[in-house]
Amino acid sequence: MRDLSRQLEGIVCPGSSGHGSIDLIIPGVHKANGLKILQTLWDITDKHVAAFGDGGNDREMLRQAGFGYAMGNAPETIKAEARFMTSSNNESGVLTIIDDIIASSAPHALYNPVIN
Repeated sequence: MRDLSRQLEGIVCPGSSGHGSIDLIIPGVHKANGLKILQTLWDITDKHVAAFGDGGNDREMLRQAGFGYAMGNAPETIKAEARFMTSSNNESGVLTIIDDIIASSAPHALYNPVIN
């Protein structure tokens, strides 16, 4: 990753996408950018967005979303950047939070004291 970052600086940003894979992301063209486009279209703010991630390709999205959840299976570097945490993919972490949101109850999430 460091070698790719140095060699491709200003062209693409390498990011872990899990399972040993690397995404090459054009600067500014990432998941958060896609969310921002949808938010503009639907006239909603960051505080009305929930996002879930477990890899380096989710960093910007987790920072932007008012409710950015790191999955329990995410690396510690990703957990450190998310405002909230939920259980792993194998434990239905996303489904648990979505069920809570639909039921209009407080999400069952671990608050990240480092961020908040």
